[in-house]
Amino acid sequence: MISEKKMKCIALFLVLSLVVLMAEPGECIWGTPIKRAVRGLRDLHGAVKRRNEDQALERVFERERAFA
Repeated sequence: MISEKKMKCIALFLVLSLVVLMAEPGECIWGTPIKRAVRGLRDLHGAVKRRNEDQALERVFERERAFA
């Protein structure tokens, strides 16, 4: 037979499993700060990339001016 303690553990496991499965995405307290951090890093990466591209274009224009 299954003891009372094992039954409680099984019931607790099932209840917690349902809680996890029923949770909606984004209900986490960390969801918004993590999304903002990811967006900030993505924006920073884009700014650095644009800056590098602008510097490369400027070097090309300077070379063209030097040969003209």
